[in-house]
Amino acid sequence: MKATLSLPRQAAYADYLAAEQDSERRHEFIDGVIVAMAGGSYEHNALALRVGALFGVRMARGCLAYSPDQRFWIEATARGRYSDGSIICGKPASPAHDAQAVTNPSVILEVLSPTTAGNDDRDKRRDFQSLASLKAYVLVAQDARWVKVYRRTERGAWRDEPDIYRDGDSFELPTLTRAITLDEVYSDILDASGRSLLR
Repeated sequence: MKATLSLPRQAAYADYLAAEQDSERRHEFIDGVIVAMAGGSYEHNALALRVGALFGVRMARGCLAYSPDQRFWIEATARGRYSDGSIICGKPASPAHDAQAVTNPSVILEVLSPTTAGNDDRDKRRDFQSLASLKAYVLVAQDARWVKVYRRTERGAWRDEPDIYRDGDSFELPTLTRAITLDEVYSDILDASGRSLLR
């Protein structure tokens, strides 16, 4: 369940930025509505940090991994979005109206939870895929051991089907110098059957 910030009218992006500046919680800006980001489970938070760390030690020169606090501006839908992690190559590019938002990620990471899985693999994915710089959109399950990667082809189109990786597999990303194994992602977080080791 997502909480919305109650305003007497549809919010403008300036309203969103003002609310976000003074808030202890992160919010997204979706079609004029300011939506609070839900807190993550133990597994969600551990996986987001784990994959971000795996990104960090494999980063190609000129690229950096960013935390979930990095905001993104989606021009195609006029939305303000956050992700569970990202990779940006080169200097971050920002729109004129929001100096803290970025428009040029190379990789976006989302850890799926039961309440956000549909959005993360539908509307949110399409929003991020509209950014010309994005090369891969990575979805990590938090209640099973699999990773799904949507990839852009060299011609600039998104492949019709994502690649899905399971136990024993490893996956590469265009901004990383070597592959990540599924065991590195899930070790000490989920057991071989997908049950949590944190509870």
